[in-house]
Amino acid sequence: MIPFVAVVSLRNQESRTFRLWVPLFLIWILLLPLVILLSPFIFLACLVCQVNPFRGVAVMWQILNALADTNVEVEHRAAGMSFHIL
Repeated sequence: MIPFVAVVSLRNQESRTFRLWVPLFLIWILLLPLVILLSPFIFLACLVCQVNPFRGVAVMWQILNALADTNVEVEHRAAGMSFHIL
């Protein structure tokens, strides 16, 4: 299933942490009309590149599903950031 929530944590040098929960399902809903409008162009691009459009959509869906449980952490002596997709 595609991820629905991302947690962004920011830490400063005083070890104060600011945590922000980002609802990704709202982003998916906002991107849906754009994908529908661009789908003919995506289909044409698949035909030009000789890629099966159904296979291309399946691969993109698998990539979105693989985003779940992604954890990215960036540390610096002055600050840090963590990005976790649930």
